[in-house]
Amino acid sequence: MSLNDILSVDTGRRGRRRVGRGLGSGLGKTGGRGSKGEGSRTGGKNRGPMFEGGQKPLYMRIPKRGFSNFAHRVEYQPVYLARVIERVQGDVTVESLVAAGLARDGALVKIVGKADVTRALKVAVHRVSASVKAAIEAAGGSVVELALVQDAQA
Repeated sequence: MSLNDILSVDTGRRGRRRVGRGLGSGLGKTGGRGSKGEGSRTGGKNRGPMFEGGQKPLYMRIPKRGFSNFAHRVEYQPVYLARVIERVQGDVTVESLVAAGLARDGALVKIVGKADVTRALKVAVHRVSASVKAAIEAAGGSVVELALVQDAQA
């Protein structure tokens, strides 16, 4: 065994393509890009899925009008009542839900879902569904919905 035997082991990797290194290489002169046109230029060919060959793209041609609620919608993180009952002991607040790992810190919380409420719960979160509110109050608990900044301004 000699040094050249060790270094010439087949690793299964193909060597990188060296283009523009003479006619004998098969990738000389134009380097496999053909002659002229967009594909032969630097930055050519791959323009992205929205590119339409230079014509005005569809998303720019269609009219943009009407109402969109996207900018000022209020999103709540849903938390299921059954999980609240099994994980939270004592009063149910946004802080206790975050501590129990049921809600993200700083998120607006809405308690939803159906569950059998066996103990009186004191709930103070941003929103509660009607069925959850009825179930908690039937078990002798109380529900307080926290005011949002947007509600206070309105």
